[in-house]
Amino acid sequence: MNNLAPIIISALMISLMGGALSIFVVLKRLAFIGQGISHAAFGGVGIALFLGLHGATTAGAIGQLTIVVAFSILAALWIAALSRSHKGRTDTAIGVVLSASMALGFILFTVAESRHAHDDHGHAAHGHEDEHHIIEEILFGNILNTDWNKATIAIIASLAILTFTWFIRRKLIFWAFDQPVMDAYGLNSKRLTNTFLATLAIAIVMSMQIAGVVLAAAILVLPGAAALNLTAKLKPAFTYAILIALAGAGFGLLLGFKAHYPVGPAIVLAQSIIYLATLIIKTIAIRS
Repeated sequence: MNNLAPIIISALMISLMGGALSIFVVLKRLAFIGQGISHAAFGGVGIALFLGLHGATTAGAIGQLTIVVAFSILAALWIAALSRSHKGRTDTAIGVVLSASMALGFILFTVAESRHAHDDHGHAAHGHEDEHHIIEEILFGNILNTDWNKATIAIIASLAILTFTWFIRRKLIFWAFDQPVMDAYGLNSKRLTNTFLATLAIAIVMSMQIAGVVLAAAILVLPGAAALNLTAKLKPAFTYAILIALAGAGFGLLLGFKAHYPVGPAIVLAQSIIYLATLIIKTIAIRS
């Protein structure tokens, strides 16, 4: 149980955070933002490798994480800026940022590999393996590798994001339902958009290092979409989204542990099934 505890706690905390944020993501039609930012983070990985930051030391690991988070926040702000310039076409903005960031990451990764290939001290093979390990850990983290250090990061990050979101919830609700009118009421819609996307970037990076890209992206969409199938009222929707996220995490963990399936995809599958169930319920309610 000691080995499972950090895995279970991390999955539940990430699900709790994702469930709360997912309502805003769905209402603002930002369903692909998770995919965009998580893959754009590869540019940050490339910068970290180019600067010689490796996870072999605590300082190196902190440096990597700092650069990846900072780059992901910049990518989120870039998406917001491009979206405004393309008249709200967020999908186009995500595609541009994702492509450019991944291209930058691959180029810098190639440069870092080239440095190791010309290393006169015979460390090329070791460096090559380290770089691939960094990419796998940061972009495709396996939740089964979660220890108490990662669980602590998940707890702190989730609680910080949830607390911040709670304090600005009224502005976010206004922004989600009537963004064009915000400025007339003295609220800066551009600043709030940037703030929310930066918050999402932090949530996505923290989630994907622990649970992988698939779960990090899905947890920001499926619970909110399922909840809005059940109700059009905001308060119940938030409650349903959080409960659906936690239930999906619970069933996914059980499925993963009992059937020996990958836990992250198992959680996504469980939440997908719940979403389909709510869609059936909605369809029946409309026809009846």
